[in-house]
Amino acid sequence: MPTYKVAFRTDAEFAIRVFKARSPQAALKQARAFYEDHAEDLMFESYDGGHPVNEIVVRDAAGSEVALWQDDDLRLRLAADDLLAALQHCADCLADPARRGDGRLARYALTEAQAAIGKATGETADGTGRRRHLPHDPERTNDDRADWAMAALRAFQAATGCYDVDSLRDLLCDLMHLSDRREVDFDAELCSARNHYLKEIAGAPP
Repeated sequence: MPTYKVAFRTDAEFAIRVFKARSPQAALKQARAFYEDHAEDLMFESYDGGHPVNEIVVRDAAGSEVALWQDDDLRLRLAADDLLAALQHCADCLADPARRGDGRLARYALTEAQAAIGKATGETADGTGRRRHLPHDPERTNDDRADWAMAALRAFQAATGCYDVDSLRDLLCDLMHLSDRREVDFDAELCSARNHYLKEIAGAPP
């Protein structure tokens, strides 16, 4: 049976392990299973020469992030999920001429694609390169929170077929209808949510 030398690589380290398999694809399957079950057995070594800096973060005296630089490769990697989602929406739009009749889906797909491209290139849609100011994110977790909300919005869009720029407003409206039926005080919940949001951008625990 052939022997294959498999390299497990991170940005900073690598580990080598030998597998016997009938084919390269079988060796890759073995390697992936090994990493999932026995990652602690890999002996990682550092690459020679180090790695270039790919991110510089500037924080003020309070510890809040006030300026950020990322190299092209890191920006592209961080934007990969958004780029894929935007391309999927563009593909949906172009694959179904009937849904393109009023242009709403096309406009939504274009807006999402422009936002994803901006995230990958570090530029706004007008090419100015100015980054839109975001509230402070002391724990650097608010991008995750925004991604979770986007997942909920996309599920709503898929269920309703509402892909235009009004879908967030429509979702909030429908949440009001849900609150009526669940006997929940929507305004009170919205006030509580706003307080959580203010604490998250201020760094205080909710």
